[in-house]
Amino acid sequence: MASLDELEKTTTITMTISSYNKITIDSAALEKNYRLIRQHVPHPSKIMAMIKSDGYGHGMITCAEAFARAGCEHFGVAEMSEGVDLREAGCAGTILTFMGFDHRWSDYFFSHNLTPVIYDLADLLHIAAVAEHRQIRIPIYLKFDCGMSRLGFYPSEFSGLVSRLQAMEHVELAGLMSHFPCTDDRSSDNTTQVYQVFNQAVGTLSKESLSVRSIGNSGSALYFPQTHDDMVRVGIALYGYYPDGRKGRLAADGELLEPAMSYSTRVLQVRDIAAGTGVSYGHTFIAETDMRLAVLPIGYSDGYPRTLSNRAEVLIRGKRARLRGRVCMNLCMADITDIDGVESGDEVIVLGTQGQETIDADELGAWCNTISYEVLCSLGNNNERETRFTI
Repeated sequence: MASLDELEKTTTITMTISSYNKITIDSAALEKNYRLIRQHVPHPSKIMAMIKSDGYGHGMITCAEAFARAGCEHFGVAEMSEGVDLREAGCAGTILTFMGFDHRWSDYFFSHNLTPVIYDLADLLHIAAVAEHRQIRIPIYLKFDCGMSRLGFYPSEFSGLVSRLQAMEHVELAGLMSHFPCTDDRSSDNTTQVYQVFNQAVGTLSKESLSVRSIGNSGSALYFPQTHDDMVRVGIALYGYYPDGRKGRLAADGELLEPAMSYSTRVLQVRDIAAGTGVSYGHTFIAETDMRLAVLPIGYSDGYPRTLSNRAEVLIRGKRARLRGRVCMNLCMADITDIDGVESGDEVIVLGTQGQETIDADELGAWCNTISYEVLCSLGNNNERETRFTI
């Protein structure tokens, strides 16, 4: 018989400890979604894959590789550190950084061939000075606020900026950008209004110039083809969701976008409780009859919001089971009274499909009064991820 020391050594070598909870990313779905978006955004318009926030929780590198296989050559990130990581992982495409930069880090634009999106005059002057010092010409994009009330120069500043740029020998105006605030609402006039403001602002620069015009996002890619211009920056649609949520999926014609993320866990313990018993913190749920609960090892530390308490459902043995009581930091309880045969270790689907039932991020978002974007980022960035490849 092996000694305890020998068993411990064997266990250390042969076993990998992992969480009960697992996020699975379907690489084939990511590629399919890119190709489907390409049908909506035909050439010569470019598609930029927005893979900021670690690919909306799907894994930035995984997503970049999948979209590149599908033909993508342009990638958007929020912070410079994301761009550096992406380039060092082998991404060969154009990488734009959208949220500015600390001036101490500006050398990374040159060492890693990153393209800054400039929305502040101080940043423009700084990058021009660094480029002149290095004697390297750097491409930049200018960002204008045409209705988002977020980052960007005012449209009235356009002419003055172009004049400044003409005097900057080592800065190339690669593109002009803005952002739509309301393309998730197909009936709103806002998209047309913002598009007019953008075109009026940059109208002094000929459309025959080499500068790329880009204002489109997922909503405009799907619903407002007249706004595609030279490049559309697509985010949520690439991950399988419509910008207007469940309504958009129900209204879609033809092939549908396919959610790429699923989330599974397992039953930790099955418990029988009597009528009148309170469940979880604060006893916000009191059993009206004798019932059976499945204790699940997920909670708000896993990105599963406390606001799902007494609202959300999970899938066990192909059936829906309602959460009972408050979601805890690491645990929650689901009602399995009407589901026969549930045992410790049974698979539980938090996000995804089991049998004939599906719970998607739109439904999860509705239960906690938010949107699919937040659900995907929260779950994907707080759990172990693995990628499923289809061969």
